[in-house]
Amino acid sequence: MEIIRSFENLSSISASALSVGNYDGIHLGHKDVIDYIVKYARKHSIPSCVITFDPNPYYVLRNGDSPINIQSIDSKIELLEKMGIDKVLVIPFTKQFSRMSATDFANQIIKKIFNPKLIAVGKNHYFGFKKKGNLDFLIEFCLNNGIELFTPNIRKVDNRAISSTSIRELIRDGKLDVIPSLLGRFYGFEAKVVHGSHRGKSLNYPTANFIATNKHQVPPQDGVYLSRVTLEGEKYFGMCNIGFRPTFNEKKFVMEVHILSNKFSDLYDKDFHIEFLLKIRNEKRFDNKEELIKQIEKDKEVCIKLIDSSKENYEI
Repeated sequence: MEIIRSFENLSSISASALSVGNYDGIHLGHKDVIDYIVKYARKHSIPSCVITFDPNPYYVLRNGDSPINIQSIDSKIELLEKMGIDKVLVIPFTKQFSRMSATDFANQIIKKIFNPKLIAVGKNHYFGFKKKGNLDFLIEFCLNNGIELFTPNIRKVDNRAISSTSIRELIRDGKLDVIPSLLGRFYGFEAKVVHGSHRGKSLNYPTANFIATNKHQVPPQDGVYLSRVTLEGEKYFGMCNIGFRPTFNEKKFVMEVHILSNKFSDLYDKDFHIEFLLKIRNEKRFDNKEELIKQIEKDKEVCIKLIDSSKENYEI
């Protein structure tokens, strides 16, 4: 797959099947769009292409700093490649770029550079200054330029449209077991081990403290989770704690994972991928360390029973 990260490296192509979007957390609704352009492109022997943006426009347009990303740009590109996309243009999203009109974007980038025979987007898609490039705009643009337009039916789960917004809400509410029905996979991210207070080791449950490689990654709700770590090609189930360790009156937000296996290698100074499979309980303050250890032992028992009884459910 060809990846283009600047306008300077752009050269026009004679034809394409194209989609445009932020694609944060590529979900099953996005998959309908991507699958269609890949199939169309292969049938017509033209490249399948995606235009996306980095950083998330939220951080530029709203001057936001809260973590809202479901997926890092590298993870997004990797998944698009697995789905069969041939070319990805990652537009550096800046204040200046945000002022480009929908008409200029459509003519100067979509038409001039990609010359699409097909454009596929979601029904609630928009682009350009003040969101002028909505579906009505795109319908007219495609009609005037002889371009086929595809907009799949909106995917729903429990009568609710699948969207990045709804997925973020589920992550923040700790409803990680619902995520695969929207995302098509368990929620997770690339993580980097950081040195902590060695609190887990003192409880006879050594843990690896970690942070998301992408600083804007949405963290799950505070609590204890059955998780899965992928390290050097091997997968290990784990027990993950997220929160502030109230038993020890700590104020720093911490994410830490205890691997439920004797086979894994040391996590220190290594990057890994972590998935959050199911929330076991909320974070809770205990009167003393001994009570906390007893609860951790119970948590471990719950996790092991879940793994033994439902392992096939975690093979997504």
